Amino acid sequence: MANTPFSGIYPILYAFFDRDERIDAAAMAAQVEACIAAGAHGIALLGFVTEFNKLAAPEKQALTELVASQIRGRLPLAVTLSENNVPAMLAQARAAKAAGAAWLIVQPPQVRGLPESALENFFDRVMDGTDLPCAIQIYPAAMDVVVSPATLASLARRHPNFRLLKGEGGPVYLKRVIEMTEGKLDVFDGRGGLEYPASFRAGAVGVIPAPDVTDALVGVHNALAAGNDAEADRLHAEALGLIGFMMGPGTPEHFVTYGKPFFARRAGIAELFARAPSAAPEAFGMAEVERHLKRWGRFRREAPAQP
Repeated sequence: MANTPFSGIYPILYAFFDRDERIDAAAMAAQVEACIAAGAHGIALLGFVTEFNKLAAPEKQALTELVASQIRGRLPLAVTLSENNVPAMLAQARAAKAAGAAWLIVQPPQVRGLPESALENFFDRVMDGTDLPCAIQIYPAAMDVVVSPATLASLARRHPNFRLLKGEGGPVYLKRVIEMTEGKLDVFDGRGGLEYPASFRAGAVGVIPAPDVTDALVGVHNALAAGNDAEADRLHAEALGLIGFMMGPGTPEHFVTYGKPFFARRAGIAELFARAPSAAPEAFGMAEVERHLKRWGRFRREAPAQP
């Protein structure tokens, strides 16, 4: 039984900037439309590939409002909260709700050395302060602070609005977390969809990838939801080379350096400008981007998958 109405492919948007390093509204609109046309079930925002760490709080609010106004209620919007204190988290949650967010993805405070009890208190206060459905993000490879399955289970027992998880740690890890949280959480995979068919079989309801191959992952999800594992594995295998290259060392800056220009070309976004500090792409990396572009071309239009 699903705990929420949310499932499927939720591409998490890149932040596009203009030459003055301000948010590029036209490029963001083009990104939203490309993902919707490709069959996405929802849109996610303000994760690692949105470069949330380079955005001030007012910019996060403005970007959320901009994206929500472009979606126009056609798909649910999930917004990541990434502040390191409760008042700032709740302020961002209120702004996201006012803009039209359907659910929230709450990151742990990235403060090393916190006892588990302090993390639990942090999430208690955040979830008590909003009535929107909430997910917690766990990403052992990329985040300094990771919430234990035992704490996730404890929080799920106490908070009726905590019913989702963005879990990035591989399908075996996700299966263990799902079992330890007694099926109370609808789990979205991450990591670019690298292991999505196996994660779906482990119990995940969807994936929150970068938008690079949304069209391909919609096809994978369609097949999985229809019980056609062979077709899902075939379609996923076609995308694995590209997803593996984009995941690279697993750092957000790598995703942005090579994934953003790849996606921009597929979506018809002509100009790219980075917000400093940013890594300069290497010639070999961009040659690989070009090689993958020859294979993938412009976005394909897909029929929306059934939740």
